Parts: sequence; structure tokens; C-alpha cells
Amino acid sequence: MTTIQAIVLGIIQGLTEFLPVSSSGHLVLFSQLFNVQESSLVFEVMVHVGTLLAVLVAFRREVWLLIVSFFKLLGNPKEAKSLVTEDPGCRLLLAIVVGTLPTVVVALVLKEQIKHLFSSSLFVGFMLIMTGTILYMTDRHRVKSKELGKASPRDALVIGCGQALAIIPGLSRSGTTIAMGLFRGLDRESAARFSFLLAIPAILGALVFSLDDLFAGTAMIGTGVLGAGFIAAALTGYMAIHFLLDLVKKGKLVWFSYYTWIIGAVVIILHIV
Repeated sequence: MTTIQAIVLGIIQGLTEFLPVSSSGHLVLFSQLFNVQESSLVFEVMVHVGTLLAVLVAFRREVWLLIVSFFKLLGNPKEAKSLVTEDPGCRLLLAIVVGTLPTVVVALVLKEQIKHLFSSSLFVGFMLIMTGTILYMTDRHRVKSKELGKASPRDALVIGCGQALAIIPGLSRSGTTIAMGLFRGLDRESAARFSFLLAIPAILGALVFSLDDLFAGTAMIGTGVLGAGFIAAALTGYMAIHFLLDLVKKGKLVWFSYYTWIIGAVVIILHIV
């Protein structure tokens, strides 16, 4: 992989990680276009870390609140039940923990099977069409006004199940989790913000599960190339977060359904012919 390829793929990851078009699906497609063989193991981990930095910076206030809430619970275990009920930060922390559980279970049970899916562009094409359908249905769904602070553990679990499904390449993580949030009655901004915050443990988990591949692959892909992809992903990811927040508030997610339908159909046709 060259530095230019790394930058291009890093930009793709930064944009598609938070835009509802499936980052893993696009990395698979463009990696095959560039004839890059290691992106799903080593390179994808590094660009995901770049997008992790982007979301940590963009939501630094919420992240700090979660850190404070964690130590508050740690220091007052006898009051934990009342804290997760009454304290906004502790309630949000509980929601993120509950929302992360389905992804952990799926990753532990189906890690090897999911890896094989990254090699099938045809499968990615069908999943991109599925992503478009989810976004289209979301646009037709009547939006309610539940704020993030009022989300229940059950809401978080349903949204987390959507994130777990989005481990499949071609199925958008942000699109699926935002859709699930809206279906559970969250307002648009709250659904998007929770989706971004839920990405933090998901990306960290992906990094932990891929540590062996990361260390094994650095010899095959230079650290300079990995660094270029990391920086490109971080910068474009930060911009994509603010761009999507603005679009979600305006109810424009349907735009992405048309895009994913088109690119999914193109991928399938190219595979067949």
C-alpha cells in the first residue's frame, strides 16, 4: 500500500464511519479496487482509531461527563441504583454500557465468520442496499421528541442490537443505530448523538480484538503509511460528525438511502458481469 492509497482510504473511512453509508463496506470495495490485501485487518484498525480520536474531540464534553460519572459510581457503590436513575451522566453511562453488550456478544461468538464476509464484494453490495432501505424507512417514520437523558436501558439495548448487526460489512453502523434510536422515540439530535457516543466502545473493542493482526501486519504495511491513513481518517471524521448532525436535525437522512441503493446496485452488477 502506498501513502496516497492510505490517505484516500483514510478519507473514505473518516467520511463513511459517521455518514450512514457503511465504512467497512466502502473500505472493502476500495481496497479491492486498489488491490490492497491487508486493509480489513491492519489498516482498517488504524483508520478506526483515527475516527475514534475524531469522536472523542467532537464530544469531549460528553466524554468528560462519562469519565466523571464512572468515578462517581466507583466511589459510591451503595448509591449506584439511585445515581443511574437520577444523575444524567450516570444514566448516560449505563445506556452506553447496555448498548455495547450486543456488539461484544456478536464479536466474541462470530469473529471468524465476520472476517470472511470482508472478502465478498457481492455480499457488501446487498448489505448497502439494505442500509438504503433502513434509511428510507427511517425518513418515513414519525419522529418523536424523547431526549437522550430520558432514554431507558431497553432503548439502549435495542439501539445496541442495531450496532451489533452493523458489524456486517455494508450495513451502516451510524445509519442503523440512528434508525433504531428514532424507532425507539428519540428525537433526531439525541439519536445521532447517542450513535456517535456508542461508537467509542465499539471502536475500542474492534482495536482490542485486532491487536494480534495489528502487530503482525505493521511489518507488511509501514508505520508511515499507517500514520497517513490515521491522520486522514481523524480529520475527515471530525468534519463528517458535524455535517451529519446538521443533516439529521433537518431530517435529510433519505439522501443517503439513494446513494447506498445506487452504489450497492453498481457493485452487484459489476460482480455479475
